[in-house]
Formats: sequence, C-alpha cells, structure tokens
Amino acid sequence: MIHHLILLGEEADFSTRSGKLISGTKSIAIQSLGSVQCFAASCRWSQTALEELSTQCPCVFSRWDKTSGKWRTFSLAQRARHVNPTALWNLCRLSQQQATHLASHLLWTKVCNQHEMLRSFNPHLPDKPRLKENSFSRILRLEAQYARYFWPRYFRALADDLFQREKRKPSHPLNVALNYGYGFLYHAIEWQCLASGLEPTIGIVHKLRRNRPSLACDLIEPLRCAVELTVVRHLDDINEPRRMGGHFAEMLEAPFSYRSGKYRLRSIIRMMVESFVNAINHHSPFKPFILHARDACV
Repeated sequence: MIHHLILLGEEADFSTRSGKLISGTKSIAIQSLGSVQCFAASCRWSQTALEELSTQCPCVFSRWDKTSGKWRTFSLAQRARHVNPTALWNLCRLSQQQATHLASHLLWTKVCNQHEMLRSFNPHLPDKPRLKENSFSRILRLEAQYARYFWPRYFRALADDLFQREKRKPSHPLNVALNYGYGFLYHAIEWQCLASGLEPTIGIVHKLRRNRPSLACDLIEPLRCAVELTVVRHLDDINEPRRMGGHFAEMLEAPFSYRSGKYRLRSIIRMMVESFVNAINHHSPFKPFILHARDACV
C-alpha cells in the first residue's frame, strides 16, 4: 500500500532506522511512501531522513510567510536513479517540426482545458478559438490572446475586486493561492521528470534559463486547470493559508479522467511524462491531460 504523508502543524522530530521513518512512537516504511508534504515549519529532520526520502518520493516543504503574505516552498531534488540518455539525446535534437508539434499539443490542450472550465461557469460560452499549426509564433500568440480572454472571466466568477492576474509579487489572496498551487504542481512534475531520466531544465516551449526547470514549465501547461479548479472549489478557505495548502496536497490525490480511465492526478503526471518520453523516443502520439466536462464541475 502506498501512503502519502501530509504534515500540518505538529512539532515533531524525524529520523530513520532500519528503512523506516520514525517520529516519537510512530513509524512508517520509507518504501511505502508515495509523497511527503510538510506544512509545519516546526518539524526537525535528520540529514539521513532527508537523503533517504529524496530517492524515494516527491517531498515538498512549505511554510506561510506572514511578512510577505505568501507561501515559501522548496522540494528535495531527487538523486537521479537513472539517466535516460536516448530521451535526452532525442529531446536536444528535436527538429523544428517535431518541437512545434509537441508545443502545439501542450499549449492547445491548456487552452481547451481552461475553456472547458469556463463552460462550467457559463454553459452558453462560445466555442474555443481555432488553432493554426506549423508555426510556433502563432501558437504563442494564441495562448497570449486566450489568456486575455480567460482571466477576466475566471476572476469575474470568483471575486468582485480582482481584475488581473498577478504572476510576480501577488497581493490578492486569489493570485497568491494560484501561484502556490502552480508551484505545487511544478515540484511534482520536476520530480517525475527526474524519475523518468530526463533533465528538467531542457524544455521545448520555455527556453533554457538558469535555475528554471523549463521542461516542467512546459509539461505543467495542460495541468494548470487542476489548480484553478481547486481554488474555485475551496474559495471559502482562500484566506486560510494552511487549509489551502492542505487542499493542494489533496489535489494530487484527486481522481480525474485520463485515457478512458480514472486516475489520481499524481498518477496522471507520471503517465503524461512517460507519454512524452515515448513521443520523443519512438514518435508515439503524445497524450497530454485533457479535462473532461464531468471533472470540471464546480
């Protein structure tokens, strides 16, 4: 059985012994952990515990900074269990046509997913815009144009005092929550890229930049709707940072439809990254996450 450990507010000391994570009289087998999310700034971890966890599962540590009014988060970068040299070689040598095709899938699916969510607010919403392929600049323009269409309608459904999306140094609680939720996804996707033998800093949409996981920034695009839905569904807790943190932790275990089945979002991330690897290695069809209408209900 796989366990997902969520630590909220208790002060505790963590260490390891005989393959188990131990805190006081409680213990759990490290190999049974699927993730660790720690929202308690008062927890103390031994170096050995952190090293063993980093090779086992995604670990996200967060605390609410009252001074800046936002979450401070970091994750443990996994020690690469293996490197997928074929995938890395093919990723770096993608032709312009192949890169544009993959980028089209990612950005167009993001637009479709966000439009599907807007339709849950307004069933009479017009059809989504059309995608013109074979041009990366056209794809980026479409994404930028749709962002100007999406955000005013999204915020209008949630708040009367918010008119624009704040990506950096957000002040409104909605923007703070969105930024934190996206960060939560970034950590999970980056960890899965490492687990699949990929280098997260080499992307196809986002250019190489120091200290930025560009590939994770690419692969998050179709999944952003999960964060936006979580914010909508827990709007009453928008001013309760710890509760919102818990909701984002639960988001990764929430079931969504994918490939004619129902899977936890965490499993969908793994399957989508594996699909990406197969697409660049074997030219298989890439299958990004598509939001179904039944999952978009708020």
